[in-house]
Amino acid sequence: MSDKIKKFWIKHRIKFVITSAVLMLMICGLNFIFIFSVTSQSNDECLWRPKLISKDSLAIFFDQVKVDGVTWQAGIRDGDQLIAIDGKKTRTLFVATQILDKVQKGDYATYTVKRNGEVFDTPVLVKKLINFQGLALTLLSTIWLVVSFVVVMTKPDGRTQRLFYKIGSAFVLYSIVNMLYRGSVVDNPIFQSNILLLSVENLIHLSGFFLPFMFVHFFSIFPKDFFYVGKKWFPAKLYLIPSVLFLITFALKVYLIYFKQRFAFYNFILNFASISIGIAMAIGLVLLFISYLKLNTKKERTPIFIILIAYLVGVLSLIYTNFIAAAFAGLIFNNPEFFMPIFLIALLPVAFGYSIFRYSLMDVSDVVKNTIIYGLATITLAGVYFLVIYVIGQSVGSVFSNDYQGIAAGVIFVIFAVIFQSTKDKFQDLLTEKFYPEQFAFQKSLLKFSGDVASIVGFENILDSTQQLFVKSLKLNYFGLMLNNGRDNTYQLVRGQGFYNPDMKIIDEDGSIEKYFLAQAGYGKKPFLERQDFKHAIDGKFTLLLDEEIFTIIPMVIKSKVIGLLLFGLKYSGSQFSGKDIDLLLSASGQTALSIENSRLYESEVEKKKLDRDLENARKIQESLLPKSFPKLKGLELFGAMTPAMQVGGDYYDLIQISDKKMFVVIGDVSGKGLSASFYMSKLQTMIRLYCTDDKSPKEILTEINKRIYQEIEKNWFITVTLALVDLEEKKIKISRAGHTPLIKLNQNLYESYQPSGVGIGLDRGEIFESSLEEEAIELNSGDLFFLFSDGVTELMNSEDELFGFDRLKKMLINNMDLNAELIGKKLLVMLEDFRGKTNQYDDVTFVILKIG
Repeated sequence: MSDKIKKFWIKHRIKFVITSAVLMLMICGLNFIFIFSVTSQSNDECLWRPKLISKDSLAIFFDQVKVDGVTWQAGIRDGDQLIAIDGKKTRTLFVATQILDKVQKGDYATYTVKRNGEVFDTPVLVKKLINFQGLALTLLSTIWLVVSFVVVMTKPDGRTQRLFYKIGSAFVLYSIVNMLYRGSVVDNPIFQSNILLLSVENLIHLSGFFLPFMFVHFFSIFPKDFFYVGKKWFPAKLYLIPSVLFLITFALKVYLIYFKQRFAFYNFILNFASISIGIAMAIGLVLLFISYLKLNTKKERTPIFIILIAYLVGVLSLIYTNFIAAAFAGLIFNNPEFFMPIFLIALLPVAFGYSIFRYSLMDVSDVVKNTIIYGLATITLAGVYFLVIYVIGQSVGSVFSNDYQGIAAGVIFVIFAVIFQSTKDKFQDLLTEKFYPEQFAFQKSLLKFSGDVASIVGFENILDSTQQLFVKSLKLNYFGLMLNNGRDNTYQLVRGQGFYNPDMKIIDEDGSIEKYFLAQAGYGKKPFLERQDFKHAIDGKFTLLLDEEIFTIIPMVIKSKVIGLLLFGLKYSGSQFSGKDIDLLLSASGQTALSIENSRLYESEVEKKKLDRDLENARKIQESLLPKSFPKLKGLELFGAMTPAMQVGGDYYDLIQISDKKMFVVIGDVSGKGLSASFYMSKLQTMIRLYCTDDKSPKEILTEINKRIYQEIEKNWFITVTLALVDLEEKKIKISRAGHTPLIKLNQNLYESYQPSGVGIGLDRGEIFESSLEEEAIELNSGDLFFLFSDGVTELMNSEDELFGFDRLKKMLINNMDLNAELIGKKLLVMLEDFRGKTNQYDDVTFVILKIG
């Protein structure tokens, strides 16, 4: 009987190999389907943490929200609570995950979020994250199977060839574990049949136990036999170990999992198999290295050296991904690109294939090599292309829209082909060298624009200057400026560079463009639109821009009106504007909007009534530059107000939050009135926002601003400023005062006035200003109230020419210390208005109140 079986096997061996290879390839195909369709996970670039909020109630909170990620852009921050997704309650992580998984990649899910007792809805762009390790294992097994099939077909009875093919098949069977990834969280057909599930599990465990010993066996005979290969116990007793292990674990599995319902044992089996495979790969690497050292000729060593290097890279990628990547990359949801080196494990079968076909290893003839080399090259290129496309989707998917990902993939493919040869560190150094100087030059150009635009008169000149800034200074190939005609909400392209349609118009009859950007600002988000959203946002009104090379849209907003749009292509480096770049573009947008509006005022100075009306508009522009909302810092109450005078003044205040514990508070007053005062005030705002960073003190910031403004400000003009840095972590407030009114501090009945020395900005080139400027640190205590103000408060006059004065201010603040900052501020506004009566207000009234909780 055994002879018949043997003869039957020899006769039909090729058919069995082909049949098994087809079955294995089908499994590989199913693996890819499961990885990309069934088990792919919706990714919102943050972590969900379940917390017990009561004995029987569980809530989900956001944690590790990626800065500028899709959840961050939706206005969600760490500590916010997830209430529902698309109107469906998220009572558990299981339920929340299932709801989000149903949202397709590139679509938006509506998150219902709770923050500080307030509930709001926000759309979140959904990305998809696949099982990287599973994909790497599937690529490894697929490539190994293809290579080993060719090898075994050249010599079906060869010992090394057959074992090589068995390893490929075992890898494929073990890779079925990818189909069980995420368990029953997803709609997995395997879990709908107990028989199918048991069969799949046992195939995984069987292959997982035998694969490590196959590895050791193979590298014991390849490229040459080790001394123990000829022993009687080898390899029979070698495979006895996995056989016994499988039977023992199978018995334990039946008892612990199927009867006792202790499902943790299943994970134990998988972990044991994974660790065993890892150890076996390490042993195989050592064996291959020893074999390499024993080879005598260069001809023998060259192909093994190629395999050895690929093997080493693969093992290092495993070590990196499993033990190093998470240490500095954090969540895979936020930084999936850091976990992508796991794909390098697939280099091992590629190296085998190259060495086999290039140097005729394992007796593969030159004829076969020449026949299949094009097929192998095609498969390899297809695999590389797939990986590049996927890297683009994960790493820069938020930059490019779906319509242009094909072009982007081609560009990135060429870049990767050139750069990938260098090391990771060199690549990062190259990015640093190329990126940061560009951003520095960008800031410098905007600062220059901020200084120059105040002196430019004329509507057309402002438009020309704006185009020159972005096109020439920033070396943009594609730029556009669209203005709202003010009649039927049509946005007309008035300046453009690189446009295919220079007469472009966007009709917005229902005002949805304005509503969208104002709503973004109202939610505390940056008002801008990226190319990936052109199709979906604002009823697709920006879809026609997909035919142009435009990637970023920034609105120009004044008086809560969108008067125009700035359209930007890619930067000179080829990347899209993002992060700090967007902040700078928004600042430039505000400056441009102000300049455009003021240019209209200048053009109509001849008409007195028109001038008065336009001056009122400029006053509203001044107000629009003030904060629309107050930052929310735990333990700090804030309130600020600015009541403008009849003429356009130069008062200004701002609240610039740099972290959840730090914030800059600035209040300033430009000498003089009118349009020039508003110009200098807007210039001050731009510079303050650029220089207020975590690593600078108030004194350093004011010193740097004075150097720039002194060169540009007119004689007899100056700006007084108080700049304070509130640090709730160190419980201190640091202040510097450039000739401004003192800072008032109250706690219960204690009244203190802080007036560190300093002269106004623009009065001195730098030496006297810097030497006279002091910085003072004040301890923060619970109940402290700090009052920053302009001289318009104390110098407000009534009909009897009386000043409001410090005494009234002090008394008012002390009497209302028990109220919160907002009530104190509103009460002071009423008191000032009552005191003034019908007397004209000749100076802006501006103040900021901070109260420590």
